[in-house]
Amino acid sequence: MSLTDVNQDFSEFDFPREIWVIIAEWEVVVKVTTFIPVIIFGVIGNILMLSIIYRNRVLRTPTNILIANMAAADLATLLFCPAMFMVNDFFQNYELGEIGCKIEGFLLGAFLLTAVMNLVAVSYDRLTAIVLPQEARLTHRGAKIVLCLTWIFGFSLSLPLMIYRKYRMRIWRNFDEKWCTENTSVLPMYWHVLISGLVWLPLGVMMICYSAIFYKLDRYEAKVLKRETPISVSYKTKVAKMLFIVLITFIVLRGPFTALVFIRNQLLKESKINQISTSFQILWYTSHYLIFVNAALNPVIYGWKNDNFRKAFRQTPILRVFCKAPQKKKKKKKLRRQSINKCSTGRKFSERIDTCATRRKSTLTIFRPFVVRIEEDTENTKVGMLSTKIEPSEGSSGFIVSNMIINDAGDAPKKKDNTLNPENFI
Repeated sequence: MSLTDVNQDFSEFDFPREIWVIIAEWEVVVKVTTFIPVIIFGVIGNILMLSIIYRNRVLRTPTNILIANMAAADLATLLFCPAMFMVNDFFQNYELGEIGCKIEGFLLGAFLLTAVMNLVAVSYDRLTAIVLPQEARLTHRGAKIVLCLTWIFGFSLSLPLMIYRKYRMRIWRNFDEKWCTENTSVLPMYWHVLISGLVWLPLGVMMICYSAIFYKLDRYEAKVLKRETPISVSYKTKVAKMLFIVLITFIVLRGPFTALVFIRNQLLKESKINQISTSFQILWYTSHYLIFVNAALNPVIYGWKNDNFRKAFRQTPILRVFCKAPQKKKKKKKLRRQSINKCSTGRKFSERIDTCATRRKSTLTIFRPFVVRIEEDTENTKVGMLSTKIEPSEGSSGFIVSNMIINDAGDAPKKKDNTLNPENFI
């Protein structure tokens, strides 16, 4: 009769292994001390990432929607999985019970698959933005579809971890043994499918995308410089380097987990007793710990390395305390320019000047000599103004405010063309 099919009664025999119940106290302290900073840092970072994208409409781009989805999956990973992992690691028996046996691996696999599929989608979107700028990029509707598909894919592919795992007990004369077992005929093959989705597929896609990016930057740099501004090209290089960091981080932090799966299948698939070696226990702990570190580092890689996110981070209530407040002088200058820009020449020019004067006394000081001059010489309509200095402006039909011309119709000044703004590539 198989030990994995029914609970066994060995009450006539003593437990054949050493009974230790829980690991040493110093080991518990060390492991908890190493886990708590990762959990706190990752939870705060992912919450800030979600909050920033939600509160800033400018940042709600298709790419950032996927990054927010990845942050949600990483946040769920850090909230639910480390606690179950530590309980499983600290005790000799499996203390999570039948429900924990069903959901432990299922939740971890679902959250990790969801996060990594978003990473694949972000990598492809970066490829279209940098290497193929003429191609249609991911739209908001497309990003929402991908968002839903990643969660469906993650939970669907993780279902075997819920279906083919069972909670078992063996009763010995001096010990009640409890563990969570797997179907040894199905799950060994399934683990290769799971590791393909967690490591090999995203790694392959990222290597192809990033190789194409670097090839483009190296092979066609001269042509790109002729077609676009140097600022755009330098920013593309910066983004490519950042993505290279993502690739290296992915390999380093997920490599041990891949090794764990292969070693586990090769050495332990024929094991008939719920005991493992010390070396395998170290690899098991290290590989899972690095997975949680990866979930905590994603906000740093995608947030703090991005100028837009970094500026938004500094405006959050928590971090605003540690950031310097903007200077008041700059704010006053900005308001003064705004009040000047609201005034323009036209039929009711004097009325508009009076309106500006009532809003701000300094505006009256600037415009008063200018108004008197216009009333005395009504034929002269070609006048100009640069800052607070009033000068005739040849060839213009208005006055210059901060190097911008306002025409007689009172139209707003033309803004600079920001189509090549580096921030558009984020």
